[in-house]
Amino acid sequence: MDRRTLAGGLGGLALVVAAVVALRNGDAPDTLKKEVADGVEVVALQEPVKPANPRAQALDADAVQIAWNGSASAYEVRWNGNEQLVPTPEVELAGLDPEQETQVEIRAVSATGKRSEPLKIAAKPQDLYNGKWDDQLVGQPDKFGGPEALDPRKWRVEAEPDCLGLRPFGPGKRIDVDCPMAAFQSNTPIRFGVPANDGATGRAIISVAGAVESSHVRLTLLPDPWQYLPETETQPRGAVSLDITTQGTRIIADPELPRTGKQVTLGDSPMTGLVAGVRHRWEMRVLPDAVVALRDGVVVAYEPVAIAERVVHPRIRIEGGGFLDAFGVGGVPERVVPTEVIPLDQDVALPQDVVAVKLVRAGQDKQVTITDVPLDAGRVGAQDARLVVIRKPESRPGALPRLADRPGGIKTGAPRLHVMHEDGAKPPQPLPGKGRVLVTAEVNDIGHRGIELELDGKRIVALPTDEQGPGVPGRHEFWLDTENLTPGALARLKLSVLPADGGEPVIAETVFELG
Repeated sequence: MDRRTLAGGLGGLALVVAAVVALRNGDAPDTLKKEVADGVEVVALQEPVKPANPRAQALDADAVQIAWNGSASAYEVRWNGNEQLVPTPEVELAGLDPEQETQVEIRAVSATGKRSEPLKIAAKPQDLYNGKWDDQLVGQPDKFGGPEALDPRKWRVEAEPDCLGLRPFGPGKRIDVDCPMAAFQSNTPIRFGVPANDGATGRAIISVAGAVESSHVRLTLLPDPWQYLPETETQPRGAVSLDITTQGTRIIADPELPRTGKQVTLGDSPMTGLVAGVRHRWEMRVLPDAVVALRDGVVVAYEPVAIAERVVHPRIRIEGGGFLDAFGVGGVPERVVPTEVIPLDQDVALPQDVVAVKLVRAGQDKQVTITDVPLDAGRVGAQDARLVVIRKPESRPGALPRLADRPGGIKTGAPRLHVMHEDGAKPPQPLPGKGRVLVTAEVNDIGHRGIELELDGKRIVALPTDEQGPGVPGRHEFWLDTENLTPGALARLKLSVLPADGGEPVIAETVFELG
């Protein structure tokens, strides 16, 4: 899976020409020396700037989220004797004492490991936590703290068996989704009722964190019988979705739903999308004449449509990975209906505890047909349809998903190499044989000690990245003089990211041709 590209910005493109030195040979793992070959120029990095404007909030009574302003490659956060490197100007600290004030220091870190002066903030979870978050929900929200949270009575899961796991979160755990796509269909419907104080006739909330740059979460309210069909890229007829990416949040509605002209004022939120490793709470609030999206209580999107159905069925879809924390619904109380959906690729015997059985077929133009099956049928033959088995309330269809424990921390991806001639030409076309070539190395690893760059098997750069502490994701740029390259030949570049423990380096390679 394509992991998050954690590249930082560069400032002040001043050039520094390094002296010619012999490349290192046999240094100990913790004594990498900066060495640059003749004909190579290193683009100087901006000094890390102290973060500013800290902001704190709490989604739980024992956890604090802190955001700040900054444009560094990454940040070092210290609290209660702990230390964490994060790629974005936001962090969540879990497992805190609700009544204890926690002192936090945040430093900007450059791509070579240099630290800024610290930004300091003190936060006490109980002073920030708003216990009224869930007042408008029906029953208790689901906390995805273990396999019981995916009880088959309440959820139907569509995902590869090994792509779900349990990830540490404070003293507990949450569900880690690590697959191209996973869908979670709730067996608890939402029935719209009389408008509440905020005007909502029903609502759904989801607390989730991103995993990588391409993380994508979608919460969809499906009209009957679309909840029985598998997840697809097509928006079902009559459905409305809360669509969340790292770029922001929007509402997507079936264009056939009636438009109302309702105007909703958006709140003042500096960010509206997913953040890697940090939870946020989104609410999908259904009004009689609009569907509104809120992030941490602030309105970030809306769509002026009216949902005609009185009952809908929520489904969560996660693409590219994520961290599933909590889910809840509001409206008229409805009981969970234990439901199993079985593809009829072979004959199926009906269970003994069924109360209703249906055949569901998807047709053309978003048409779906449903046929009731007699309870005394005993067996249903194979056919191009899905068998819906609705069981007694005390039944437990299927088995719990197998969720293995996984390590915590923010996931990172492989390094990347890019090449561009100073006149703007890029591979795969041949680059001009005169002038300079800009090599950009994007390093996504956390905790490395340095990088090395080779050209046609010869090491041309050795650069420590742990100047004042462990290395962070960042971006390095180098100019190559084409006078040292052979016209008409392929040049091969190899980037090695060196782990702090002296283990095997992480490699990225690319080739280009001079005209």
